[in-house]
Order: sequence, then structure tokens, then C-alpha cells
Amino acid sequence: MKNMIAILLFLILPISSIALLFIDDSNTQRKLILNGLLILNAVVYLFPIGYAYFLTPKGGNMWDENGPGAVLWLYMILLPLCVIAQVVLFILKIVNKT
Repeated sequence: MKNMIAILLFLILPISSIALLFIDDSNTQRKLILNGLLILNAVVYLFPIGYAYFLTPKGGNMWDENGPGAVLWLYMILLPLCVIAQVVLFILKIVNKT
């Protein structure tokens, strides 16, 4: 149960990005730009975990700080930045919805 809560907290940002993609906007160009920024924010947020997972050698430990797992320290910077960007994009989507 404790692990499920951690997984859900970790996935809130990408899931909210997907949900925000469906908010309608009358200005097509603005909608494309905001949706692109939402997708970019989610990709940047998920990059360190994907990098550590896919570049870990077979039988290795993706959390090892002497290998690809060292990139996971980027979350100290990325987490607040991506959350702030997500809040700003959320406000822009809500203010500009039709």
C-alpha cells in the first residue's frame, strides 16, 4: 500500500498533463503551443527515471549511484521546476478555455 501511494504521487504530474490536453480552447495555435508545453513538461519530468531504467545493464541496479542511477538526483531540481511549470500551464489552460 505504501508503494502504491508513492507511485501515485510520482505519476500525478504526467497524468494531470494528459488530462489537461483535453481542455478545449477556441484559439487553435494557443492550444497547440500549450499542449506541446504540457507534453514537454511531462517528458522532462520522466526523463531521469527512463534514462536510469533503459541504460542500466542487464542484471544491474537502476538505483545505483555509480551508474545511470546518478541521474535520479536531477529530481531535486526537476520536481519543483516541473510542478511550477505544470501549475502555470494549468492556469493558462483554465483562463483560456472556451
